[in-house]
Amino acid sequence: MFERSKKAVLSRMRLTAVAAVPALFVFALSLIFLCTPAGASAMYMVSKAGPIHVDELEGDVFLTDGLAGLVSRASGSELQLTPGLAVTVTHQGQRLTTVSQAEDLYQLLERLGVQISPLEMVSVSFSDNAVDIAIAGEFVFYEHISTVTEHEIIYQYNDRKPEWQETVLQEGNDGEYTEVYEIIYQDGQRVARQLIDVVDIEASSTIIEKGTMKNFANNGDAVAAINTAADGSGTITLENGEVLTFSSARIMRGTAYTTGGKVGTRTASGTTVHVGVVAVDKKVLPLGTKVYVVSNDGKYVYGFAVAEDTGVRGNSIDLYMDTNRECIQFGVRECTVYILD
Repeated sequence: MFERSKKAVLSRMRLTAVAAVPALFVFALSLIFLCTPAGASAMYMVSKAGPIHVDELEGDVFLTDGLAGLVSRASGSELQLTPGLAVTVTHQGQRLTTVSQAEDLYQLLERLGVQISPLEMVSVSFSDNAVDIAIAGEFVFYEHISTVTEHEIIYQYNDRKPEWQETVLQEGNDGEYTEVYEIIYQDGQRVARQLIDVVDIEASSTIIEKGTMKNFANNGDAVAAINTAADGSGTITLENGEVLTFSSARIMRGTAYTTGGKVGTRTASGTTVHVGVVAVDKKVLPLGTKVYVVSNDGKYVYGFAVAEDTGVRGNSIDLYMDTNRECIQFGVRECTVYILD
């Protein structure tokens, strides 16, 4: 049985930008540009800023604190640098390195002797404890506009598993449709923007198997304690903390069987025989009865099972096992059979 959850589509758009110059790639989440006092144009990219569409930028100078969005500034000299950052400057084929002091961007460039022409632009990328500065006449940005579709959760119901058990059969992933645009800036102005790629990743569903059998456990689930009341009823506490109830316990003659010869793989209930199936006289125990079986000599715990097969008479219970060797080793034993509610 399957249950499909409602499919949720996220309408949010995620925008990223990547600035590229010869031999340098700068990754960032936002794009900001301005005019410097020297007439050059500057693009400030703050790696932890929120998504911002380039067409939304207005004014002369824009900085961002990564939390409150865009904050307008009057001059690029207001871009103060934290002292102690590793700084790399790429300009006209040269690569300069230094450590920032208590200074702004333009004071740092002046200290390094870097002269910016009016036709050049400055790209600044901040990362952990580092600043990358690129100066060039042209920058190419790749803008990613994405729509995310949440994955579905599908439940598969299993009437052979306890109702408290859920097993993830497949981990799902969200789908994402992305359009990639190439944006070219020259002399501080955007001169081109075109769609160059589409990436469509389909969502995959999370599949969860959920048991539906009440007051039951898997065949091999470990038992921590069995408590019996004066009237013969009681509780079985599993090591995982689940508590099952039984109405009575009876002593029965236990035997074992497996497939082969005249014994097929289908039970009298129409199910496929497996460990956790027992054969009974349905006049003694009705088919479908849930039980927990242990041998009275303390040497064998068959565990939780369901009476799904027949072929025995009277006060006997026949335990299915995978091999003939196991059946021989078990032989005939007196067993306590707890009848679960």
